[in-house]
Amino acid sequence: MSFWLKVITTVSAAVCIVSLLALSGLASRTTEGERTDRSVPGWQSMPAAASDTGAMTSTLQLLSGILPVVADQGNQLVDRLAEINNAPGVVRNELLLSFKSPEALAAFRARAAGQGLRVVSSDPRLLSARVRYDSPEAMARELRDNADDYENIGLNYLVWVPGMPDETQTDANNAGGRQPYGDSGLAAIGATGDRSTWGRGVSVALLDTGVTEHPSLSGTQVVHYDLVKDGTPPNGHGTAMASLIAGTGEDEGGAATASRLMDIRVADVNGESNTALVADGIMQAVDQGARVINISLGTTGDSAVLRRAVAYAVERGVVIVAAAGNEQQTTLSYPAGYEGVISVGAMDAEGVQAYFSNSGETLTISAPGVGIVSAYSNGRTVIGSGTSQATAITTGVVSTLLGWGYLPQNIVSTLTSSAQQTGAPQDKVGAGLLQVPKR
Repeated sequence: MSFWLKVITTVSAAVCIVSLLALSGLASRTTEGERTDRSVPGWQSMPAAASDTGAMTSTLQLLSGILPVVADQGNQLVDRLAEINNAPGVVRNELLLSFKSPEALAAFRARAAGQGLRVVSSDPRLLSARVRYDSPEAMARELRDNADDYENIGLNYLVWVPGMPDETQTDANNAGGRQPYGDSGLAAIGATGDRSTWGRGVSVALLDTGVTEHPSLSGTQVVHYDLVKDGTPPNGHGTAMASLIAGTGEDEGGAATASRLMDIRVADVNGESNTALVADGIMQAVDQGARVINISLGTTGDSAVLRRAVAYAVERGVVIVAAAGNEQQTTLSYPAGYEGVISVGAMDAEGVQAYFSNSGETLTISAPGVGIVSAYSNGRTVIGSGTSQATAITTGVVSTLLGWGYLPQNIVSTLTSSAQQTGAPQDKVGAGLLQVPKR
């Protein structure tokens, strides 16, 4: 199915969910779609995309004042929940509940099982709970009877490794850069010379598909946490990002080779995750002492729970770097679109905005993202393109700066002031092409 046909089909599916539910966003589902270039040494065939089905759906946003009205509407809320469970782009039979107080969250947890509701996870720091239900009637009853306890009720959106639009499609939203770097892109950002101490003492959390052993990571300290726990192996994307952050390989190495990596697996073998799991991953990273969090994943669904997790990390001095997305859109994926996040777009080897890269007024910076050499699973070396790669390269520079003694609150200003300007508008490429500041 073509990229734009996916958009038309899924927007049509979303229309049926409006009614009493306030429409507040769209969530997209795409798949890994990295480009390859056989001219680059070390090229091996890329794995096929896991799926070619994509989807967008509206969000369940029951704002204050709506729930009391719904209480008098008979089965309308039940019907809406049933419709949502037939919509693509969300985890079926789940809601993300945000509460007004710790007491309200505790009271919900105490009564949930008796109402046939399963609390998959909850976090008192975020005043939130991920809830699974088999009966729309039971879920609707809980929402009606305890409306005053809720700050927000939202969907658990699917989050994916950014996919790639069809290259034959027009790219009116960007400059269309396609020239591959032919290497890791480190020379283009000034990450040259002896990098053996870059990132020393800095823990970098990688929220992705998991990291496997690879020669380029043989000297890198990696601690693994699996939040997916589905028994499937990592699909390679996480290993690629790890190598672009801290790899020591000549071709597939990263800027911050002395960084400690915290592999937090939040996405399955198909590159699929959800907003609740990504939020859990952020909290895990903060708990384990990460100073930087790399999120080369995204969704266009605005989640209150994910937004709270991002704010929690940023308030504690943790730097979050996230991919702008690959949909040729003029809005950023989430969490890149949240305040306090370093959002990263992609450029090609000629300093032109990549044909696939999302953009927007809050885009922070751009980095090499076309024809990037990286590690992959099973010891392979591959060439890929995407804002994922650009994000990992940027994370490596952030880790380096923290290792050099830069304060977290000064990282954004340092990156933007040292960026190489290209003449492109800021809403297309942010401050410009990422550069390592001179010491």
